[in-house]
Amino acid sequence: MPEMKFNEKQIEFMRNIGIVVDFEKLSDADLVLIEEKVADRLETSGFDEDYNVTDEGKMCESILDMI
Repeated sequence: MPEMKFNEKQIEFMRNIGIVVDFEKLSDADLVLIEEKVADRLETSGFDEDYNVTDEGKMCESILDMI
């Protein structure tokens, strides 16, 4: 598995939405957890009323793109 390096803003965002993992040593299970929680967050908070991507949505997308 290639080593993934999320940046500090991405890690802070993930911690703020309740993801508690060792970001230095991510397992496959950690990546599944991150993908599920971040995708849920994107679905619920990632778009404004006109379906434009919000800043939070852009953050979610940047994390999902890495996975």
